[in-house]
This record gives sequence, structure tokens and C-alpha cells, in this order.
Amino acid sequence: MTHPSRLPVEFPSDEWLLDGDLESLGVDPGKWESFKSSLNIRGASWEGEDHTGNQWGVVVTRRGRVIGSWGDPEYRFQTASVGKAFTWAAFGLAHEAGMVDPDDPVNTTWTGEGELSHEHKFLDRGHHTELTWRHLLGSKSTYGHDGGFPVTNGYYWRKRSSAQMSSQKSFKAPDWAEWTGDPFFDNYSHAKPGTERIYSSGGIWRLSQALTVLWQQDLKQVLDDGLMSKIGIPPDRWDWFPGKAVHDDPNWYPNMPGYGDFIDPPYEIAGRIIRGGGGWVVISAADLARFGLLVATEGKWDGEQVIGNDWLRGHGGGNGSLMNGDPETLTSIGVVTAEGFEWPLPGEVFDER
Repeated sequence: MTHPSRLPVEFPSDEWLLDGDLESLGVDPGKWESFKSSLNIRGASWEGEDHTGNQWGVVVTRRGRVIGSWGDPEYRFQTASVGKAFTWAAFGLAHEAGMVDPDDPVNTTWTGEGELSHEHKFLDRGHHTELTWRHLLGSKSTYGHDGGFPVTNGYYWRKRSSAQMSSQKSFKAPDWAEWTGDPFFDNYSHAKPGTERIYSSGGIWRLSQALTVLWQQDLKQVLDDGLMSKIGIPPDRWDWFPGKAVHDDPNWYPNMPGYGDFIDPPYEIAGRIIRGGGGWVVISAADLARFGLLVATEGKWDGEQVIGNDWLRGHGGGNGSLMNGDPETLTSIGVVTAEGFEWPLPGEVFDER
């Protein structure tokens, strides 16, 4: 059996290549069809979003060819927390350009003084004095966030709840956090960085602010220039909501009023829009699968090491969106607001020789 990493990949140019001969891709046609027939893929419905009709998409690829698609592969919608993987990549490009080390204190780049809304948020005060980029990035293997920021979104925080939850569950805010009931006021490091791990969109928002200062560019432009242009995604085919847009829309998720209330200023720095680093990338399933193929090839694209593997990760979004890639099988997936798909693909569908 040939290891997948040594098998050829046909990188898509403007359009994905279609599946063609499944057997030549190491896929057992009968088992693949049986797997597909077992699925019930449909538009997701999360916290009041409406994805009935064809307002959703799924694309699955193998070695650079599409082997399955459902819904509308070109349908574009904000993909919730999937955008965290894009923020991770924006930091990786900065590190590889020699601009920053993950263990540098964030306040050597930006303190936020005079820009953040309250003095206790300044990055040269309180627990923030020990805050590094690595703390805000979290662990690639656990997707944890180690900066001591406990707020995930405004809706849950007001209910004295915290991260890693759904509307059907209730988790108390952690004991180490000072809860005032105001997600805007409470978005700061409540504990010494590195001592408490909790999934926090609030911490990633602070990361996106600091990254914008570090790059002195709009983070969408950073990714357009350094990554997307190299994997065939033109600037007009994807977007990234500014954090302010999420903050200002009380019905961002209709059943979660005030979801974005934790997203605090500044919303621009030196005239540059700060993108919603915690998520909200607008993109199609077909293009998410391109990013997933980059994850599967560990940062290589058509002979070029576009980005180091350390800065690539798959991620899911609460609204049923997903991007991921598997180096072992050279498969990738892009899902926009859909549910009912199984990832990773079951191993029995592959018939490598």
C-alpha cells in the first residue's frame, strides 16, 4: 500500500476537478455509494438561522478531486467559528515572516491603552502582563484557549453561562471568573494566563485586534495576499465580517439576542477594520474544501509550501459549518450551514494499493 502522502494530488485551479474514476483515487465505489446512501444531509437550523431550500452546501474531496457534493456547493454564508482557523493562519504567516514569536508578550506589540474600553482591559495591567500570543491562540490539539478570557458570547454570559455549550445545556461561568453579568465589561483576562483553559471567542477577538496592529493591515488582505491567492480563492469570492457588524446586530442569531455584545472596541485601528477573529467568515463549501485540502497536504499547494503545518487546523462552527482535511487519506471537507455528514470519512471506503 502506498502511503497517502506520496500519492499524487491534482490541485484545482479556477474550478475543482470532478471525481472521474473513483477507483483511481483509492475509493471503493460500492462502499462509497453505500456510505452516501446512509446519510441524511440537510440544511442546518441553529438559533433561528433559516437554511431551508438550497441555502447550504457540502463538498468532499479526495486527492484534489470532488468525490461528493450536496446542496449548493457555491452557497456563501457566515460560517460561525470556522473563522478561528483563518485567524490562526494569519498569526502563522506573521510568525513565518519573522514578525513575532508565539511566546512574546502581546503587550510588546499593543497595550490597548486609550483604545480598549476600560482600564482593566489594558494589556499592560493585571493578568495581561503575562499574556502571550500562544495563550490567545490556544492549543492546536485541544482547541483550548489559555488567556484567561472566559466569555464566549453575550447571550450565554448574561445567563451566567460560559463556553462549550448549546442552547439545550447550561454551564455556570467558571469559578475563577468575576461575573458582573455584562459581557462587554467582563471580556478580559480573569486568571493568570496558562492556568485555566476554556474556549473563548472573547479571547480570539482580542487576538484579532492585536494581530491587526502587528500586521498594520486588514487581516482579510493579509490572507488574500499570503494564502488565498495561492490556493485559487480570489478576494471577491469570500468575505470576513468585521467584529463591529456582529456586535451591532442584536439578532445576529435570532434566538440568541445580544450574542455579539462581548465584542468591544476598538473596531478599527489606524483606519483598518478589525475582522471578527472569532469567526464569521463568509465563504462557500467549495472554497472551504480548498482550505481543507491545504490542511490535508500540511500546507503544500502545487509544489509550494504555502504555510507551515503548525498553523493549520480544521474547525467547526455552531451553525453546522465545517472545514477540515485529513493528511492520512488526503481528503478534505467544506460544509456551510448543513448537518448530517460524517467526518472523518470511514476508513472502509478507501481501497489503497
